[in-house]
Amino acid sequence: MNVLCFDIGGTEIKSMLKTSDKAIFFENFESKASEDARLIVDDLFARIREVKARYDLDGIAISTAGMVDSKTGIIAYTNENFKNYMGLDWKKEIYEEFSLPTLVENDVKAAAMGEFHQGAGKDFVSTFTLTVGTGIGGALILDGKINRGASGQAGEIGYMDFFGKSFESLASTSALLRRAKEDYPAKAYANGKEIFEAIDKGDEDAKALVGTMTDIIAMGISHIMLIVNPEAIIIGGGISQQEELFIDPIREKIKGLLPQNIYESTTITSTKLGNKSGMYGAYHLFLEKYKDN
Repeated sequence: MNVLCFDIGGTEIKSMLKTSDKAIFFENFESKASEDARLIVDDLFARIREVKARYDLDGIAISTAGMVDSKTGIIAYTNENFKNYMGLDWKKEIYEEFSLPTLVENDVKAAAMGEFHQGAGKDFVSTFTLTVGTGIGGALILDGKINRGASGQAGEIGYMDFFGKSFESLASTSALLRRAKEDYPAKAYANGKEIFEAIDKGDEDAKALVGTMTDIIAMGISHIMLIVNPEAIIIGGGISQQEELFIDPIREKIKGLLPQNIYESTTITSTKLGNKSGMYGAYHLFLEKYKDN
């Protein structure tokens, strides 16, 4: 099957055409989520028309920020970064325009499926994937299926309460930059990459900032491991590529928070597909739903 896959974020939108034997990646384009969701629809439609003119398409698979109603595919909830996005029915919009079936999934759940099938989770039966970026999201895979919970939104760990504040408000990349601005305004770190580069240059303030971040993330992951005890914890987001300065300290800190047998039963690793995992996951979910239809 030829499936055009999208990953919709707050700053950019990725796309690839996935066939049975290859993946063709297209140029990313700007996400206009903060302006109006209708603009996102128009831009996706333009990309679909462009690809449809060159390839036969069997369907569309979408990985998107925000909560997605797992039964209808309608956007159930978004934060302030996505204007007028809540209530958008991608399936209806795309079918009316192109007569193509569409699969819509939350980006973290899609990423978890992508890693399970083709990435860091492919050798395991149970995995918990969390992404650290503007916010923090999570998804639990059991026996190859997303564990959705009663509301369909299981895994929304960013809302967990820590010391009277949400997990993501304390340990996301956004929180790291906010803390840097508050505690070390003279340093003027522009992004997470600059903070890690500063650590490489011996900056003790940058080291302290990341140390606080990894303290809180380790605590959050240790709670997940105590409750779920998955075979693998997979950490995603751009920051997860900092193996020595980010992943390794988290492993060591978790080791000090858990009984040895629980710690040793779970592999803690970063994603292998990087920012493409959501598109791969959406593709596999599309196949599950439509391959035999």
